[in-house]
Amino acid sequence: MGVRARRHVEKSQLEDHRNVRPRFRQALRHTASAGLILLLAGCALFKPEDKFGAREASFSDLPGWQEENHAEALGVFLVSCETQAKKPEVRAKTSGIAITQGVWRSLCAEAVSAQGNPQAARAFFERRFIPFRINNNGREEGLFTGYYEPLLYGSPHRHGDFRYPVYALPPDIREGTPYLSRDEIERGALSGRGLELMWVDDPVMLFFLQIQGSGRVRFMDGREMRVGYAGKNNHPYVALGKIMREEKLLPEDGIHFFSIRQWLYMNREQAFPMMARNPSYVFFRLVEGAGPIGSVGVPLTPYRSLAVDSRYIPYGLPLFLETELAGEPQRPPMPFSRLMVAQDTGGAIRGPVRGDIFFGAGDTAEYYAGYMKSKGRYNLLVPREVAAQLRTDG
Repeated sequence: MGVRARRHVEKSQLEDHRNVRPRFRQALRHTASAGLILLLAGCALFKPEDKFGAREASFSDLPGWQEENHAEALGVFLVSCETQAKKPEVRAKTSGIAITQGVWRSLCAEAVSAQGNPQAARAFFERRFIPFRINNNGREEGLFTGYYEPLLYGSPHRHGDFRYPVYALPPDIREGTPYLSRDEIERGALSGRGLELMWVDDPVMLFFLQIQGSGRVRFMDGREMRVGYAGKNNHPYVALGKIMREEKLLPEDGIHFFSIRQWLYMNREQAFPMMARNPSYVFFRLVEGAGPIGSVGVPLTPYRSLAVDSRYIPYGLPLFLETELAGEPQRPPMPFSRLMVAQDTGGAIRGPVRGDIFFGAGDTAEYYAGYMKSKGRYNLLVPREVAAQLRTDG
């Protein structure tokens, strides 16, 4: 199995983590033939069915609301507001929250007038929205994870170590119908069909690119191409973290993105068979301009864009999140209270109180995304015009 480098990271050593990406030409030879947290996800036995609930709150209940950068959050809200306002209605089908085009247009127009003014931005949110504490079967606490935009190294043509294709979506895929499995694809089932967007030198990072759903690929001449999610093969996702825990390949209290990645690098003969146990496979498209692009169809903003389960949370609405981030070296986890916007989703983001924070690109983003697995809660800011839809919930 050929890979750019063995990446080592210690949770207590942020500096080690930043040195985990060696120089471009430092590659090992492969000997095999073939939001992060998805690796860790595993279904608990007898998990009760999700049930959405909402309890009305007030802005004074939100810790840190007064100190929030409301103007910055307003700018992120506006990024997707116009997109949502073009739709006849935005509805979360399971929770039933529905926002009409007229409400969106009114919100967008008023938000534009408050741009750049911190006091006006705060007044806009407090005037036009009511916070509702979301719960699942009465439980307000849920799991919050993180994702980022990884960087891979590649070539527009296959040569040398660059022999692992980034595939475009095959035209014969049918929605909801299982297609070729990961193992079949990695054994060459799509070869010769002209679907290769580019070639990369690291199949492990290609695996993680599929988990993240988007990323960048840097060529030897310095050019970078951004790729975004185009579709999947409709096979179920199988979490490697769950497998490694059950088979005691890693200590239960040490399973995270970095330990799983390092195991794959250090166990080269077993890496492809292990990755093949997750039959789900993601296809990509080239993305021009700013990115990455979230499910709403707009660029994501680091530390402000939140991936949610859109069955319960309508895209485009603000949420005030209360959780904590992984601590820096020798420091405990850091409290994180932030006004965010629902702009994306993910395969492991399931449930009324579940979120994935987008951390951006680079080593620090990778660090926070890799270790982020925290309990937290959020308030959904619901337009006053539709708040009556929630007041009957518990």
